Amino acid sequence: MESITLEKIHEDLLLIKKDLNKIRIYFDEDEFKLADEIKKQILESRKIPISQMIPQEEVEREFL
Repeated sequence: MESITLEKIHEDLLLIKKDLNKIRIYFDEDEFKLADEIKKQILESRKIPISQMIPQEEVEREFL
């Protein structure tokens, strides 16, 4: 069994810290900017009345 030293724990903590920083960058609000085309599609889809939309159950039957 490998012995655990403070140095090893310190190394592991530094690696975890680096990983958390990467995750933080990934979830940074600036990373979620939508392209103009996507914004346009969202706005267009909101104009469609709900009565014209296909129910979720029907979509699931067709694709699942």
